[in-house]
Amino acid sequence: MSQSFSYWSICLLCILCVGGRLFAGAWTPEQGRTYLKLSTNDFESYANYNLDGDRFDPFGTFDDRFSRFQDNNYNLYFETGLSSKLALLGSFTYKDIEQHTVAPGLDVRAANQGFADVDLGVRYRLSDGPNVFSVGLLLKLPYLYDNDDNFFQLGNGQEDLELRLLYGRSLGHGFYTGLEAGYRWRTDEPSDEYRYLAELGWSKGRFYTRGKLSGIFAVDDFEPAGFGSPLLNPQYDLTTSELTVGLSFSKAWHGEYSFSETLAGKNTADGSNHLLAVVYTF
Repeated sequence: MSQSFSYWSICLLCILCVGGRLFAGAWTPEQGRTYLKLSTNDFESYANYNLDGDRFDPFGTFDDRFSRFQDNNYNLYFETGLSSKLALLGSFTYKDIEQHTVAPGLDVRAANQGFADVDLGVRYRLSDGPNVFSVGLLLKLPYLYDNDDNFFQLGNGQEDLELRLLYGRSLGHGFYTGLEAGYRWRTDEPSDEYRYLAELGWSKGRFYTRGKLSGIFAVDDFEPAGFGSPLLNPQYDLTTSELTVGLSFSKAWHGEYSFSETLAGKNTADGSNHLLAVVYTF
């Protein structure tokens, strides 16, 4: 488990709150209904995972020495029903990232801020239930930043395409479960990826909660990490857990807090993420 607070929240296919009910990612909104989620994320990491999956913190035994990576960002996620079974979705993120290293005779900062990659996609519901199956297609687009404008990049500068299969089922008494499996094709240098997510949620009255376990696994062999953001290594593995609690203020307005933690990884940062969100449905 991480000893620091920060990192990585994979929120592209989140819950959908419609008419006061809590749904998992396989469901789609009714035609004409829209879901908006504005969130602020605070990720901070003091250690990385090496190629063998071992956690490495060279300054862990020193109180006055550290190498800290921070990713503070704002994210807007939307989802709207184009028909009774087809949904359009997307995500826009503004990042403020910084790497700060303090050691004897050394105090170095590298930082950058601006819009990061844009995610746009569709999801089509194949069945109505009780077992709900859907298929999703997602594009990652690097068009809102200049990939050469800063040593500390906001994205890896290439397009990705992801195909995802989703399953959801209501379990009764306010419980539901969801499973997702995907494959992401990545252009240029980064490795293609296998992705999965397992989710269990519960709601009662105005209160709801959910837990998630998600994973990303590189298809290609690993290469040593380079300089820059530890989130942009060409190949990496990442397993995270997430716990969310939410409160419905009305049929339209909801508030959420999520905490996600890195459980294991290779060639990436170790950390955890705090998320605060406001959700509006109409």
